[in-house]
Amino acid sequence: MTSASIPGQEELKHVFRQMADEARVPHAMLIHANEGGSGLPLAIYLTQMLLCESREACGHCPACTRTLGYIHPDVHYIYPVNTNKIVKRTEDRHSDSFATDWRTALSENPFLDLIDWYKSIDIESKQGFIGEEESKSLRRKLALRSFEGGYRVIVIWHADKMNESFANKILKNLEEPSPKTLFLLVSENPSKLLSTIISRVQIFREDHLQEKALSAFLMDNYQVDPESALDISFRVEGSINHAIKEAQNSEDPWLTEFKSWMRMAYSRDLNGLYKWSETMARRSRDGQREFCVSALKILDRCYRMGWMEIRIPMEGEEAKFYKDFSPFINTANVAGFLEMFQETSYHIERNVNEKIVWYDTSIQAIRLVHAGKKQVAST
Repeated sequence: MTSASIPGQEELKHVFRQMADEARVPHAMLIHANEGGSGLPLAIYLTQMLLCESREACGHCPACTRTLGYIHPDVHYIYPVNTNKIVKRTEDRHSDSFATDWRTALSENPFLDLIDWYKSIDIESKQGFIGEEESKSLRRKLALRSFEGGYRVIVIWHADKMNESFANKILKNLEEPSPKTLFLLVSENPSKLLSTIISRVQIFREDHLQEKALSAFLMDNYQVDPESALDISFRVEGSINHAIKEAQNSEDPWLTEFKSWMRMAYSRDLNGLYKWSETMARRSRDGQREFCVSALKILDRCYRMGWMEIRIPMEGEEAKFYKDFSPFINTANVAGFLEMFQETSYHIERNVNEKIVWYDTSIQAIRLVHAGKKQVAST
């Protein structure tokens, strides 16, 4: 993981290099990552520098080779998991049981997001978490000495998925760290962490990624032409994961889902909306919340295109949808949609019956879409 392989974040990468060079790395760090950003690659980059024989993340020495292959014996990854068709026993519900899947997923895309990870281990309909079983596995690892006599790094990805049991047990490690043991937490939602954990880590905030840096990254790594790279960078609003998918011609699955939902709302198809609500309710809570976020981004684009007359570059079926649908998102309903999705996310977060939540949201969507249609007709 070289500096050039992570777009932007120059200031943060400089701070990490300086800490590694001067051997003054805090024993517990938290990278406050952006949604779809480079939190995990930054954690890997720092880890590589600490273990590299030249302290430069050279990418060629044996330590770097093992780190980039995600097989270094002194680097341990912890991430949200759950049981699936292969890992069925609750006592096996920890990161080591999914190590092969983890290496494969990161090798394919180090800018992995949570939903892609859930898909790769077939737990889309479940809630991934970091729990009691993980603390037992971690305790065994910490009881061993560093294999190579240097740093030992524990990377906890999506640390806000720690349940209370694991969070309380890891506190002791954060309070009384072993020599040269680094806990490196990555989270897009650090407000969900225990305040006692927040007080024991040094926080580093990922900067918003500028379009110029992201377009250069796409050109260098995915052979995207300059114009298309700028267009993609403008659309994805800083999400590296989404930019990579667009560069690889992978359509956003949430856009397809949203189009289907809006068509049923427009036609007042109550039976179709009920079945759609059942299907959405079977997804994990993380997946449902991600749909809410993606839907709001789609609505924002529609509003900017239709009523603020801001050009958002796109083509094909995606362009046709936005051209046809954007007039219906206007001052009559845009605030209502925002409030609706905020309420939906709130109820999902608090374990309200998801099927009821989504059917109620769908009924509200009918009203809002037709309020926008009425305003179009009156202008």
